[in-house]
Amino acid sequence: MKNKALTFTGIGVAVSVLLGAAAVAVPTLCGVPSVPNLAVGIVHLTVVGLLLCVFGVEIVSVFKIDDSTYHTMLIAGGTVVFYFFSADTALFFESANAPLSPLLFGYVSECAYLFVALACCGYVMYLYGLKMRAKWCYAIFIPAVLLFAGYAAALPFGYGYPFGFALILLFSLAFCTIVFKAEKTHKIAFTTYITALMFCLVSGAQAVNALCFSGATSLLPGVTFAYLTASLSLYLLVYLTFTIRSDSKAVKSAEYRSRAEMFESRALSGQIKPHFLFNALEAVRALYHEDLAAGDAGVKHLSDFLRDSVRAFDSELVPVEEELDAVFSYTEFENLKRDKKVDVLFNIEYTDYSVPPLSVQPFVENAIKYSGVEATGGCVVVSSLRDGDFAVLEISDNGKGFDPATVSPSSHGIRNASDRLLLTLGAKTEVLSRPDAGCRVKILIPLPPKGDLT
Repeated sequence: MKNKALTFTGIGVAVSVLLGAAAVAVPTLCGVPSVPNLAVGIVHLTVVGLLLCVFGVEIVSVFKIDDSTYHTMLIAGGTVVFYFFSADTALFFESANAPLSPLLFGYVSECAYLFVALACCGYVMYLYGLKMRAKWCYAIFIPAVLLFAGYAAALPFGYGYPFGFALILLFSLAFCTIVFKAEKTHKIAFTTYITALMFCLVSGAQAVNALCFSGATSLLPGVTFAYLTASLSLYLLVYLTFTIRSDSKAVKSAEYRSRAEMFESRALSGQIKPHFLFNALEAVRALYHEDLAAGDAGVKHLSDFLRDSVRAFDSELVPVEEELDAVFSYTEFENLKRDKKVDVLFNIEYTDYSVPPLSVQPFVENAIKYSGVEATGGCVVVSSLRDGDFAVLEISDNGKGFDPATVSPSSHGIRNASDRLLLTLGAKTEVLSRPDAGCRVKILIPLPPKGDLT
């Protein structure tokens, strides 16, 4: 069926208005006396209070959360005023023997209806980028003003309801026209159907108000309350649907984020492997040029190191002891090609955690190659300890140091290792160094709470 939203709106308005009018007119025509019901009035005002809470939620959503628009906030606010000045509220005041002015209720409810109808039209136009042209303004606002003036003038004499029904018809045609224009060029969204249903409910309730406050029929309890309950239920349905969709999107977002981090971590691992292999093969080549036996020893150390690394890369994390063993193998291999060996000391106090494979080795490599400890007779210290809720890995040296701001962005080893530690463990890497004062790399790895086996 073409124009589903238009058909839905047209039928909805007709059914809501006819049901409301029949609910109050037929009993009066059949001679059923009006019996004010205090209980219905109290419940009615209670539900209006709940609707006022919805209005508060809309205000917060617009100004704090940014999940709603000014249009939905205005619809909610206008609906609160409309239902407060409806027939069941008037019955409450009548049952409580409170001063009651049907004319005031009639005027305010009509103004609130116009406000809600305009807000609904504006919201649909906002959703689909429709612009209000001058001829539209003349076609809607001028007749609306004239009909409202006629309603206000005829209400004290009991003949306001024809003008009230004409206003409902005018805005129903305007709303249907807007929906028709939207449906010609867009796929109609779920929120459009909700807005149309709210427009239908308020139009039906206004038909009841127009008849009751004009004196054309008696005030019968429970009619506008039925529309109020349906309107509040509609808001609750919207919030429930929004919550379910948001939770589903949050779950999918977390899943996609986890998968993206896994792929990024693997990509970074893939970058580190060739980075290390390139440097290692260059070292072996240099060893063979200098000493055949040293070259053979270098190949053996390298093969042992690579065998451990290949096994390690079968998993995302490895125990820190295995990573430190790999670091030791690397330092032994690195010292084979040096005239002066670099002293690498291990100060290991805490090992009850895991790290990504080959995540510590780049920092040790950087310290050995660029700290200058070989020339000064210094050393590199690798330590592991626990500090509260963190495991702390440190790679420090007493070499020449440097200014971290001058490190080239193309230094893949350090940057990729830091990124992998952050992605897989949420670890923070700090590089603390000053010229002529050595360098200290501090890796803070958050530990799971006690009892958390994951």
